[in-house]
Amino acid sequence: MAMVSQTGQEARTSKAVLVFLHYFGGSKASWQWVITALEPEFTCLAINLPGFGGSPGLSLPSIKNFSDYILQEIKASGCKNCTLIGHSMGGKLALQCAATDQKGFIESLILVAPSPPSVERMSQSKEEQMKEDPDEIEAKKSVQEAICLKLGKAKMDTATATAQQVESATRKWWIEQGIHHSIADSAKALSLPIHVLLAMRDPAITMEMSNQDTLPNLPKNTQFTVHPTSGHLFPLEDPQWLSEQIRKICTLDLS
Repeated sequence: MAMVSQTGQEARTSKAVLVFLHYFGGSKASWQWVITALEPEFTCLAINLPGFGGSPGLSLPSIKNFSDYILQEIKASGCKNCTLIGHSMGGKLALQCAATDQKGFIESLILVAPSPPSVERMSQSKEEQMKEDPDEIEAKKSVQEAICLKLGKAKMDTATATAQQVESATRKWWIEQGIHHSIADSAKALSLPIHVLLAMRDPAITMEMSNQDTLPNLPKNTQFTVHPTSGHLFPLEDPQWLSEQIRKICTLDLS
């Protein structure tokens, strides 16, 4: 089954639906290797967030407006319910989607190295660096700094390209406002199943950040699993492990 990505295209299948939200600097293309592994068993919808992957940004970007956009895309796909899977920035947006979902589209969440629902701690120098539009050399350098496992050429080319496709205004909004906007109270109050996938060696969302800023701001029954060797870019570094974890989690949730 081809990856569903067009607004208005219906998911006409009885298979469980997985909706994927990419990381800051990524796009729906970042999920292609994970989706290829999961498509025989699931219907997969990867969303290009506004301002990423060459798409136009929101006129008024905010955590709430991004979540409204995502929920509209899920509705437009014809999906009645889904597991929402968010990576890094997409993880924080997934939590906001669950908090504001009035139609019951979202049955469960899988958060992959999520940006903390509180505040993502980042040095001033790092913030200034990340607000700048990178050229190819800088984009490739940022990818290399985020990973611990070597990427093949296709994956490195994809990560380098998507890092350069972020709209300037959207890039600045996320660094200046998005990472600082706390949704911790609403995240902690969620009642749906949540599973968090973390990486022991993640240089961007470190285990210290996850232990101090992410897990304490999620419901007490939240489950988590740790990858021992991956860096921050799970969907590119180890899509096989990630797809296996998603399959396992969804199987348990459905049983």
